[in-house]
Amino acid sequence: MKREIHKCAYLLNAVYDYSTKRSTLNASSGFTILFAVLVASLLFSLGLAIAHMSIREILLSVAGKESEYAFFSADTGIECALYWDINAGKTELVFPSAYDDIGRAFIGCNGAPNVSVSFVSGNTAAATSTFTLDFTPKGCAIVTVGKTVSGFTVIESRGRNDCGVGPNPARVERALRVRY
Repeated sequence: MKREIHKCAYLLNAVYDYSTKRSTLNASSGFTILFAVLVASLLFSLGLAIAHMSIREILLSVAGKESEYAFFSADTGIECALYWDINAGKTELVFPSAYDDIGRAFIGCNGAPNVSVSFVSGNTAAATSTFTLDFTPKGCAIVTVGKTVSGFTVIESRGRNDCGVGPNPARVERALRVRY
């Protein structure tokens, strides 16, 4: 019996030690939870920052693609005007100068056989004509050809990614100018 009492006292002592350790664990577990919350919030903030940067990079990539449509539209407009002014202009008048009559009414560019060339203005010093090209899947170019009495030609092509009439905040325009 004495042995059982001793065993029981030992068990009570162990329970007492356990509860003491447990109360010690509660104090350190509060610090552990605080540290875990701090690390989790730090990782969450880092994840949000990375997501924000990724979204901005995606928007920049989309803007770059739209800018590419506008640039290549402007480039195609310049190439078309140069072809008709330099190559075809040797045999026939395409874009009038200050002392020429009105030039050709239609040209063919980029697979479109009947692109209308409009005479915009003219005086004794210079003449200006313009035409518009539409591209698929998107884009257009508004090309202006100006010829001066001194023999200079200025071709300006304004390419756009969207050729709608109304306001569009996503519209991108790129312009190229050639002078010779």
